[in-house]
Amino acid sequence: MSRVMGHAEYSIAAVSKLTGVSCHALRVWERRYGFPVPQRSASGHRRYGQDQVSVLRTLAKLAKSGQPIGELIGEYQAGTLDLSVLSGVRVEEKSPSSQVIDRLFEGELVVAEQLLDRLVERLSTIDLIERVIEPALIDVGERWFRGECDIFQEHCAVACLFARLRRLLDRARRENREPSRSVLVGTVQGDRHEGGVLMVSLALELAGWRAIPMGVDLPVAEYQKAVDTWEPDALCLSFVLSRNINKRFRELSKITKVPVFVGGRSIVNHQGLARRHGLIPLIGSLTVSSNLLIAEYEAWERRQGRSIVHRD
Repeated sequence: MSRVMGHAEYSIAAVSKLTGVSCHALRVWERRYGFPVPQRSASGHRRYGQDQVSVLRTLAKLAKSGQPIGELIGEYQAGTLDLSVLSGVRVEEKSPSSQVIDRLFEGELVVAEQLLDRLVERLSTIDLIERVIEPALIDVGERWFRGECDIFQEHCAVACLFARLRRLLDRARRENREPSRSVLVGTVQGDRHEGGVLMVSLALELAGWRAIPMGVDLPVAEYQKAVDTWEPDALCLSFVLSRNINKRFRELSKITKVPVFVGGRSIVNHQGLARRHGLIPLIGSLTVSSNLLIAEYEAWERRQGRSIVHRD
């Protein structure tokens, strides 16, 4: 079976974000087991195809059940792995997210909105985010990195996708009339990427929590003031950039009144560092991350000796 599949368009960082597999693990699997086999860009950077992303998602999911990853990759390479588990995961040649981005890059905003409207009718809100909006945002960044779009196109596409996320978030807030808990959501100083903040806020609102938006690029000292003043139940921060991450983790470790959750692309490769600073890393899909946050919060409450009150 061929192990190099499809047009290679995703960087190793993008694949790590989409699959939940760390960049280090991807390199180890490549060296030790011969999969995945990336292509190389002109500058020598790894590039992966959409088919490989789909297979890696499934391998990672199966590995969590306890089967050694080496055995899984060996079965896949031998053609004996039950590929029916890939049903519904395999990315089409032109995925819905790619179609939306194509229309936005061409300035056809109405057509792009109509595509999204049809997807809203077919998919749950979480599926829409995980299968369309999040991949679209990653696609935009990848195309810009490869020089396949201009800055004005990138800005237009991101603005339209963020506008859709805000509309979904507004609707979720209106429907979430009696939230059980509250959580501050934002990014730290130097990180201006809002996508993760909007997506995790939406997931938590759908899970019955109230997400209090703090925006982006906020110093940790301001989060400390907000925790002291508003007394939320938790703090959740998105890290897309890893610049100054040691310093930010040290600052965040001083916030002890509430559990501090950290997620996003950079956290995939800094989980151990986050834990050493008393922070709780959120890795995986949006659904997995929001469920993990709730479970970890309840565990934190028990360690604090507090009673957990669930509202119906």
